[in-house]
Amino acid sequence: MKRLPVFLVGAALALTLPPSSILANEAFFSKDGGTVTLALGDRGYGLMQVDVGTGKITHAPLPAELKDESINSVAAGSEGEVLFLAKNGVWVWTPGAAKPVKHVCPTAPVVDATDLFVATVPGTALTDCLFISGNETAEGTSRGLLYGRKPGGKQPFLSIFCRRVSDATGGVFSNDGRLFFVSGGDVWEGGIQPDEDTGTERLGTLVGARIAPLGIMNTDEANAGSLWVQHVAPAGKWIYAQLSGHHMSAIVRTPLPAKPLYAPGSEETPSSKDHLAAMAHALGKSEIITEDTEHVSALCATEVGGKPRLFFCGDAEEEKGPALLLWEGAGAPRAIGHLPKE
Repeated sequence: MKRLPVFLVGAALALTLPPSSILANEAFFSKDGGTVTLALGDRGYGLMQVDVGTGKITHAPLPAELKDESINSVAAGSEGEVLFLAKNGVWVWTPGAAKPVKHVCPTAPVVDATDLFVATVPGTALTDCLFISGNETAEGTSRGLLYGRKPGGKQPFLSIFCRRVSDATGGVFSNDGRLFFVSGGDVWEGGIQPDEDTGTERLGTLVGARIAPLGIMNTDEANAGSLWVQHVAPAGKWIYAQLSGHHMSAIVRTPLPAKPLYAPGSEETPSSKDHLAAMAHALGKSEIITEDTEHVSALCATEVGGKPRLFFCGDAEEEKGPALLLWEGAGAPRAIGHLPKE
């Protein structure tokens, strides 16, 4: 396996992402690693589950009002149910239920939310909270900040205060409740400190730090070659990251830090040396899984019996649609099936 080279980027370089960089959680593994639930936004495939062993695709029975709607993001609930974004709302699919697809709540005040993730670790102040990324107007210029909604009740999504962070998307919780997200095209870890003043119009404050500067940036006459982190997926001892650019993409993995560099409730403030050491360790141990694809989507990861299991959709093949690819810790990713040809 090839080792990721270190790229030093000038601090003055503006981290302005291309307008087409829309980020969403598009897939997740079941708890036993046997199936993947995915949705690919406006590409028209709907909501699906893929059997990892056979590649069989099962489509969710969406109600008529969602037949032509884009499903922008999916996430697993505490009981393994499928939560997803569509039509400016959060919906739930419970396979086998009498009414399998139900509306949970609107995403208001956020419009066209692009990312959904859920806190599922029991016994915390955020358990079963829903989180989305987005803007309060359709003309929002950033890729979005974070909003959260506590379970039950009829309150709207409340903003999460993000000091000096112009975008925060792609949030995902690890199995033990650690929060990873993407900001400025790189990997961050942190958490959400609930607001003690229940009278405020925000849910809490984002606390976090960049831990892995994996973005690869350059400039030339053709402005080609740059790669930005679009999505992260923690599993086992690794954080898997999907990088995308203009007609190019890559998947890398970097070691999961032994403990968060900076987290809610911590009485320690990391120094500049601490930050540099964490990022240097991440870069020095990062590995490239694949960089021979034009498109990567629906990235998710898990571990089964201590063995990594990584899923993603890759390029379309001759006479076939996008490949459903599985990587299990060694060798090249292998196709377990294909989506219908677009």
